[in-house]
Amino acid sequence: MHIRISRHRRNGKSYDYAQLVESYRRPTDGVPAHRVIATLGPPDSVEVQNFRAALEASRAGQRVAVIRQARATSARPAKPTANLRYLDLAVLLELWREWGLDAMLDELMPQGESRLRPASVVAALVLQRCADPGSKLYASRWLPRTALPELLDLAPDGFNNTRLHRVLDELDAVTRPLMAKLPQRYQERDGAFASLFMDVTDTWFVGDGPPLAARGKTKEGLIERKVGIVLLCNEHGLPLRWETIPGAQADNVAMSQLLRSAAGLSWASQAPLVCDRAMGKTAIIREMLQTELRFVTALTTTEFDAYAPALPHAALTTLDVHDEVAHAQQVEQAAQRVEAAGMSKLRDDLFVLDLGIVERAEADGQRPMVSDTSAASVEAMRLCRAIGEAVEQGRFASDAAAGRSFGIAKRLTGKYLSLRRLSEQQQRDVLDGKAAHCTLTALIAVAAIEDVDEQQKAFERLIAAHGAVRKSKTSAATAQTDIKAQAPIRVRVAASFNPELFVHQRLERQRQLTLIETFVTQLRDKIAAAPGRYKVPSVAAAIDRELRAKSLLEAFSVTVSPPQEGRGIDVQVKLDAAEWARRRRYDGFTVLVAHPALTHDAANLCRLYRAKDAVEKDFQVIKSVVELRPVWHQTDAKVRAHVTLCMLALLLERTLSRRLQPAGKSAEAALESLATCHLNHYAAAAGAGLYSVTHLDPPQRALLKALRLLHLADDDALAEKIHPRQAVVSTLRRDNSGKRASA
Repeated sequence: MHIRISRHRRNGKSYDYAQLVESYRRPTDGVPAHRVIATLGPPDSVEVQNFRAALEASRAGQRVAVIRQARATSARPAKPTANLRYLDLAVLLELWREWGLDAMLDELMPQGESRLRPASVVAALVLQRCADPGSKLYASRWLPRTALPELLDLAPDGFNNTRLHRVLDELDAVTRPLMAKLPQRYQERDGAFASLFMDVTDTWFVGDGPPLAARGKTKEGLIERKVGIVLLCNEHGLPLRWETIPGAQADNVAMSQLLRSAAGLSWASQAPLVCDRAMGKTAIIREMLQTELRFVTALTTTEFDAYAPALPHAALTTLDVHDEVAHAQQVEQAAQRVEAAGMSKLRDDLFVLDLGIVERAEADGQRPMVSDTSAASVEAMRLCRAIGEAVEQGRFASDAAAGRSFGIAKRLTGKYLSLRRLSEQQQRDVLDGKAAHCTLTALIAVAAIEDVDEQQKAFERLIAAHGAVRKSKTSAATAQTDIKAQAPIRVRVAASFNPELFVHQRLERQRQLTLIETFVTQLRDKIAAAPGRYKVPSVAAAIDRELRAKSLLEAFSVTVSPPQEGRGIDVQVKLDAAEWARRRRYDGFTVLVAHPALTHDAANLCRLYRAKDAVEKDFQVIKSVVELRPVWHQTDAKVRAHVTLCMLALLLERTLSRRLQPAGKSAEAALESLATCHLNHYAAAAGAGLYSVTHLDPPQRALLKALRLLHLADDDALAEKIHPRQAVVSTLRRDNSGKRASA
């Protein structure tokens, strides 16, 4: 490109165009030489205008301002009047409607004279828990910024805090009928259940919480005001039944109640029901047998002796596990030993042993009903001796385990066993009925007397005070009437062993011993450094707290001696080798008991029990994605309704996960990807205006294709389903301060 320059100034001299051209052809001293640096091509109209403006400004000695081309007004696109969160909520709403939840809730929660359908309010709250969980107060501010008013025909101004809490009360009232409908709906779509799973979790509160709440330790070890939640789900993690229980209620009690409520239901009686090991105690197993449900549970280790005496734990007695460096070698050695002892290898971490049908002896199956009556002392003495004999014969590893086999709690077992302090003759006198009219409390007080002569005198005074009772068959018959005879326990039993778990548990216990040794050494050093500061009771209490915190109180013998002859307090903490070996002998083992009607072999029973992570994953979802906790509500009804919302959100999340499983995508990641696709509203001169979906990016299109929901991004298809709202723009002001506000 060549541009004509009329004059050029250099070194104070002025040259016209002809002189410049001549100097270009024949350069001379003092005259600048010119050359072409670039060819820019033919200029457009804007560049020509710029060059003209530059030359004119140059002649006048002025600065140059580039002329900018003004964009035509007709080329600017229209601005949307609203940009609403859409695609993630639209996908969840499709799943909601596919399950027929809107129709169920419409039937259970009729609209009445309300402006808003209660079913639509519940749907919006459930979708919020999936996509953007927060308090109910935050929900009323969140809804107008979404497309849910258009998709659910909800008036944003009616979706207020007062209305939400009214709907929560209604939802709590219909939760049980809703739970009755869900299993039938699941079976209509997926067929009969293959298995059921049950477990317990908890949630805690901001503030004091409702009357159901009680202060205690949560599953994560926090001390909070909490309530418990029991969940029964199927193999896909779909919630079937749930209960909100008092925070102080034991897990096994809560699960037993839920089992009784499910007994007799056709869908519950056909599939195996896997319970947590909290149900693995004789008394609870008896209750589960009475429900006729086909349960599977793991025994607590204290019950192993009673149901699995053939467990090959002796094969591991001499295996020394103490070195983490040799971890792999120790795992291999443990595996080889149990396999040589008769267990079958299914996987590297699973060896099984089929123990068949086990029937507890009738004596073990009798649950005593001892009370403070005339026969109480006779029966208590009989139980005391029976428990002692069972332990001596090696049938049980501890008194507590033997007591449980009779259906006696650990506290009562200790109470009965205190009668062993009576002399042999005194025990026989009690069995003969000579103390039949004495209270059990009085007998225990006599047994506590250490001096033999004083004890005998007290026993004689006790007998004389209450009158002699003639030995007869009547007294024995009376004692038997205080026992509620029950049928023997008959269950299916299988055992499993995990060598990895075995080595891990042994190493963990070894670390515990090291911690105890370190604690005792440090305590001795402190006493030596300041002997006058410590007293025997305080030292004993410190050791007691340390051992009790690690559940090792019975595994050590502790002696704290007072100072003598210039020496300070002497502390001796000695490990009971026999007790420690007894505690360690079941490391790595699991014993399963099941209803005898189950036809599963040992391998399938073990696989079934390991599949219980379905309910554990459900709890992970409602704690993380759905954000079950903390809870802001302060009434029992609203807390129960909040749990129901979380369970319905869980249903949608698990459904979405199943749909996306072939694509290898999680529900949480999918919702995050879909959330950026919004619904745009454009104003029109007449009518409600137009709605258009943001252009899909490739990942969003792939997700919709995998879900078979591409029509959700089609503007024409959407136009047929949309319910335009009034004053869209006025409802879009965001207020983040309410997201975590108290509801």
